[in-house]
Amino acid sequence: MPGKSVLITGTSTGIGRAAARMLAAKGYRVLATMRTPDKGRDLAEDAKANGWDLTIVPLDVRDDTSARAALQQAGDIDVLVNNAGFEVWGPLEEMTVDDLKDQFETNVYGPFRLITAVLPRMRQRGSGVIVNVSSVAGRVGAVLNGLYSASKFSLEALSESLSLEAGHWGIRVHIIEPGGIDTPFASNRRNVGAAAGNESPYAPMVQEWEGVMDRLAGPRGSRTKPEAVAEAIVEAIEKGDKLRYPVGTDAQMVLTALKAMDYEAFISAMRQQLGVTW
Repeated sequence: MPGKSVLITGTSTGIGRAAARMLAAKGYRVLATMRTPDKGRDLAEDAKANGWDLTIVPLDVRDDTSARAALQQAGDIDVLVNNAGFEVWGPLEEMTVDDLKDQFETNVYGPFRLITAVLPRMRQRGSGVIVNVSSVAGRVGAVLNGLYSASKFSLEALSESLSLEAGHWGIRVHIIEPGGIDTPFASNRRNVGAAAGNESPYAPMVQEWEGVMDRLAGPRGSRTKPEAVAEAIVEAIEKGDKLRYPVGTDAQMVLTALKAMDYEAFISAMRQQLGVTW
């Protein structure tokens, strides 16, 4: 598929940036979108130096006007990669409906805006690929990430239905499910309640799970790199023989265990494996 047009959201850092570079290097026409185009200057310079067909396109997936403008600038799209996302983290009791709306605006409504915008042309053409970057949290919920998990569960449900509906027209849909990846994602997380350091009965839970996440991710140098997720995205685009692509040893461990036992046994095993009391 080199030579085809790929629009990727959230390319200022991490997974999106790695995917943009990898696809451009393989000969795709890459529309690398981000809310703040200035953050893409180095990517644009690399593209120029390497002769890549890569354009930085401003896009806020939360805004209809921004989405329309980005798609108009991009032109015909063969592949859509919905990667932009963030996490609201904290106890559900201390969340608000506005927190929930904010989480879904980026992680669910954003991809939905772009999917419904590109589908008509893909359907008319009888081809296209849509790759939605979810998470292992889209398959199983965990302490303190209820809103994030809810958004990724929703994205997975949309993807499943879309794969059945759009598949009739020759459009492939794929879900990428990373575990903990060595990106700035955690530093961009919005903490709420006890997770933000507020006085709360959930404070011990936050302390315990911060340690769990560190153990799951492993030492800094050993964490799964964003390039591994980019490779899964490329495989989905070019090969696309399955719906879901888990990425990372932690994601593989969790999803393998979840498949092997019922939910109660899974939770018991995870508590024992992770050494948690909550």
